[in-house]
Amino acid sequence: MKIYTLDGNSDKRSPHPGRREEVIEYMTSSPKLFLGCFLRDERSDFLEWLAWHRVIGASHVHIFTDEKTAGNTPLLDVLAAAGAIILHPVPSDPDILEEPRNTALRFAALEAGETGGYGLCLSQDDYFRINSRAQTVQSLMRACGGADVLSAPVHVFGPGDRIAHAPGPVLHTATQRAPVPSGTAAGCALRSVVRLGLFGARSPELPTGPMQGGGSPKWVNGDGAEMPEPFSRLTWNETPGAIGAAKAAILTLPAPSVETFLLRIASLPERKQPDAETLAAELDRLAAMREPDPGLSARADAIMRETEALMALPGVAKAQADLCAREVARLDALRADPSDIGRLLAAAREQDAPAPPKLPRAEKPETAPQPADAGALPGTDTPATGTPALPPWFAEIHTGGDREGFYTRLKHHAVACIRRDDARLVVTFDNLSNVNDLSPEREPWAYNFLRSNDCSHLSIMARRKDWYRDPQLIAYLEKLSAEGFFQQFGKVFMTGTSMGGFAALAFASLAPGATIISFSPQTTLDESLVPWEERFLVGRRRDWSLPHSDCAFEIDDIEKAFVFYDPFFEPDRRHVERLEGDNVIPLKTWFSGHFSPVFLRRANLLKPVMQHALDDTLTPAVFYTLFRERRLLPWYRKSLETNLVERGHAALARRVAPAFRKLKRQAAE
Repeated sequence: MKIYTLDGNSDKRSPHPGRREEVIEYMTSSPKLFLGCFLRDERSDFLEWLAWHRVIGASHVHIFTDEKTAGNTPLLDVLAAAGAIILHPVPSDPDILEEPRNTALRFAALEAGETGGYGLCLSQDDYFRINSRAQTVQSLMRACGGADVLSAPVHVFGPGDRIAHAPGPVLHTATQRAPVPSGTAAGCALRSVVRLGLFGARSPELPTGPMQGGGSPKWVNGDGAEMPEPFSRLTWNETPGAIGAAKAAILTLPAPSVETFLLRIASLPERKQPDAETLAAELDRLAAMREPDPGLSARADAIMRETEALMALPGVAKAQADLCAREVARLDALRADPSDIGRLLAAAREQDAPAPPKLPRAEKPETAPQPADAGALPGTDTPATGTPALPPWFAEIHTGGDREGFYTRLKHHAVACIRRDDARLVVTFDNLSNVNDLSPEREPWAYNFLRSNDCSHLSIMARRKDWYRDPQLIAYLEKLSAEGFFQQFGKVFMTGTSMGGFAALAFASLAPGATIISFSPQTTLDESLVPWEERFLVGRRRDWSLPHSDCAFEIDDIEKAFVFYDPFFEPDRRHVERLEGDNVIPLKTWFSGHFSPVFLRRANLLKPVMQHALDDTLTPAVFYTLFRERRLLPWYRKSLETNLVERGHAALARRVAPAFRKLKRQAAE
């Protein structure tokens, strides 16, 4: 059999002809592999995506694009002209969540009319990974006994410590992933290789409907083992051993770096972009993926050769270079944008992106900086080294621990109490970024800081983004209050950030005389009360007729409420303006956006501020004296420049950077 390179010369390296007339000769001697994918827009990592799948046998690459972008996709156009891909401009569904299903159905229609090979439908973040000695998908299917369908599990990889966006290849970043799912298929996404002509429809995960011509397919999992019948998600979700990855899996890479993730989000229609809370939670979830995995590094040379061959096609190198340049320019423009994404990108560029949001964990080596809505308190004590048999907080209160306490698991929340000194009880509420952490190592918010202060600690941990709008939890906390639990302590504090900051204020009435420490809170998400609030769609859909749903009516009997917010960030400012009373002490964290605790932490102020609050020495004068230190923070400089430009003071904005450098020099002397 003749093997062709992209220039038409015979070579054993690459079984992928680059021109249409060469496809015919190649396909007469090898099973086809149809590959389908929808691209909402061009991305500079696509060339590597294409190269990898050609390495493993893709012969016909069908790319579906939004018909509105026709003529505005230079890289795809030159690849199509060279025969490397086949473009299909199609109407794009306004609901972006439906587009993967639409693409799968369109691709299935192409598969149904073909024979002599296989089909595979992926997203642009998916890379089919062969874990056996097979070199191509076709040979893998032969090694699985001539299987008709192979359904492989999706393994999601995180960004590791990478912040900056690097245009072009991304597979070298795929070195850390989430734990591999095992057992049943419940909660595990799948992608399927399907014999051509066998089914008339498919979902993004599986072929659907009856097999054409009747009969039953040979259906295997990623181990090459036969899947149990009847072939359905319902069966596999309840059957141990239904999934496996010994022979094949899907490497999914949604965030090669923090900046790359945010750049991809910014490409979505504005109304479809997640709010800051959701972005923070997702980046935190991805950053927690730390299982070492070599990814596709063993095939790096083959990927490089195939990429070079694609780059040699007419016009491809220039189109790729132009695309990389557009991404860099887009990032620069976004960093100057006052949106949440712009603020996060600006912070990341200065290597001051918000850190992982677990307040008590700053004493540990930092992982990839994350946009999040809570900072970690620096300088807190570190637990004993080594991996404990129990989480440190639980070790304090279990049978062998030296503290009294309790742990109550509710349906959507958990409540943990560690009794130390009864002089001070601090009640902490999780924020959105903690919700996705279901690991045994999850710690209560501010755990290490409060332990170092010997404060008693009542932690409310959330498992969903519900703003604590849950009848069971509300009844539980009201019962604690009615039974006099809070009265057992000399002083009660309630604290949290964003969703947690809302809860600290909302449940304040359960502990009369308490002090509230609330960072960037909402006061309610009841749309009849705050019709201007357009963030937090998940939260707005909760039941806001439940008790403790409007903070403005929950703070009359507390001693004081310290509320930290950015007065230039309108949504947070409007919430704070709803809080009235002499016991409300608003503290302005200018230019922090929705991330006031992160901003304070980056300025090395979060721990001192919290310490003053617990010691009952925090006043506006003390805070603003401390807050002068934010002048050395690059985040502050960038935000100040942006604000001045937006207000028409461009000349004044140009004076900020020199003044900032002067301050840094003075501080270093």
